[in-house]
Amino acid sequence: MRPAAQAQHARNASDRRLHYVDNLRILAIMLVFVAHVCEVFNPWDEWHITNATRSRVAGEVTALVAPWLMPLVMLLSGVGAWYSLRTRSNGAYLRERTVRLLLPLTAGTIVLVSPQVYLERVLRGQFHGSYWAFLPHFFNGVYPRGNLSWHHLWFLAHLLAYAFVTLPLFRALQRPRGRRALQRAARLCTRPGGMLLLAFPLILERNLLWGILPERHMLNSDWSNHALLLVAYIYGFVLAGSPWLGRAIDLQWRGALITGMVGTAALMVGLWTDIIPDRIPPQYHATYLAFWMLYAICAWAWMVAMLGIGRRWLARETALTRYGRDAALGMYLVHQPIIVAVAFVTVPLAIGLGAKFALVFVLSAAITLILLEMFRHDGILRRSLRHPRRRVPRMTWARQ
Repeated sequence: MRPAAQAQHARNASDRRLHYVDNLRILAIMLVFVAHVCEVFNPWDEWHITNATRSRVAGEVTALVAPWLMPLVMLLSGVGAWYSLRTRSNGAYLRERTVRLLLPLTAGTIVLVSPQVYLERVLRGQFHGSYWAFLPHFFNGVYPRGNLSWHHLWFLAHLLAYAFVTLPLFRALQRPRGRRALQRAARLCTRPGGMLLLAFPLILERNLLWGILPERHMLNSDWSNHALLLVAYIYGFVLAGSPWLGRAIDLQWRGALITGMVGTAALMVGLWTDIIPDRIPPQYHATYLAFWMLYAICAWAWMVAMLGIGRRWLARETALTRYGRDAALGMYLVHQPIIVAVAFVTVPLAIGLGAKFALVFVLSAAITLILLEMFRHDGILRRSLRHPRRRVPRMTWARQ
């Protein structure tokens, strides 16, 4: 292909919206919903509301998506950051991120999280009285010893912090020298298996940080998850700015899928034999390092595989794409308090485990969808929750 034709091809590619990014985001939010329903019955975790009888199957479903699901959502957010910065000044970009993230975080903490903490305290006999009597106590201390928490909204807080912290790096990568550096890195990754080289930072941080900095979802102490999620966010930005990497994913996603499946099978064996999570070896023991290496490789392999699957089979805009593009944030905001409320009513019932799971799943899904429909028909809520419309959100990271 002649240079002029190549340039025209690149311009045409940039005019195509990446519908698979939207579709993957919608799919990821749906999986978050499923995982949170499973948490009610997870035998290896003490969630906000838990059933007395647990299910290993529910725990295994949660374990299947735990390594890669939220990092994938963060990676997709990094893709969005690339296109947002192409059309906004620094000030406009930070204002847009603050409005879109800080307002839902602040309002959601009070309106959506406080009822969850209240129901948990009532179920465990730690508070007696109405929700309105509890509400002033919501601000007493930090959860879990106290009550103040942002629960599932931690993701918004992390994403807002990353938007501010990464801005100088992202601007540097958008300059000519940064673009050339991205191109050199992309060419390295186009070699066979080269995409898995990007797992190295994840392996390093999991081995070094997890043992001494356990997960807390707090901005000032969650450094192990910061390292994982921040790297995923930066990778999303880099991938969006490097069309070469789109071709690398097209060529390598099948190998990544096999790697992810093998790694997940090994993790499942660990669960079935009770090595995970009860008998993970001491910090920095050889087996400990091997476990976290496997975890990190599995996480990145699944992210590459999901991107490849999305590029191949989820690249079309459908009615679900159009609906979910506006509703994904709303679903993320409201789904967990609904699950907690339904579980609060369901777990005391004298019915079988399967019936309880079905009841929590069906009722939570139905109420979530009903609320989203109400949001769609409310002008203020619709404008605050919908995906921002931009005249130039067209993706250069298209199929080459």
